[in-house]
Amino acid sequence: MKRVALALMLAACPGVVRAQAQACVPQGQAAALVTFALPTLVTQIAIRCREQLPRNAYLIANSAILADRFRPDADAAWPEARRAIGDLFTRFLGQPMPADMNGEMVRLLAEPALGALLAKQVAARDCATADEAVAAVAPLRGRDLGRLAALAATIADRKGAGIAGMLRICRPEDAR
Repeated sequence: MKRVALALMLAACPGVVRAQAQACVPQGQAAALVTFALPTLVTQIAIRCREQLPRNAYLIANSAILADRFRPDADAAWPEARRAIGDLFTRFLGQPMPADMNGEMVRLLAEPALGALLAKQVAARDCATADEAVAAVAPLRGRDLGRLAALAATIADRKGAGIAGMLRICRPEDAR
């Protein structure tokens, strides 16, 4: 339990983690992490943007429905997301994640932590854009949205700092 808390603390401190995160996360694992976090991510963005958007904004009116619709894909993404979390644990703490931390406890801690971390990347001034983006991608399945988000983040990461300043996604040329 202490190690999980430490790993989550490190994830919440991008300055500490930035120095540690030299390698990149493979596209498939990044997509799985996003897909896994989608239900919480949509909910958290709606909460963050509640004051900036009208009540009838797509995100505000539909976040609970979208979260429920994304949950089966989030559940299916968990095994790959768990592997990614294990790899990140090893990278940041220098040792493999203990076997007893690979279960439901990590899942229950990781989804809200990861969803909240990603939602924090949406500034209040970007809520209208986030609402429009969520409405545009709402017809997609969760796994397709996770993959699209990972690809978009890779393209947008021109400075190589990664998502939230700490999670760099491998570019296709990194895999060669």
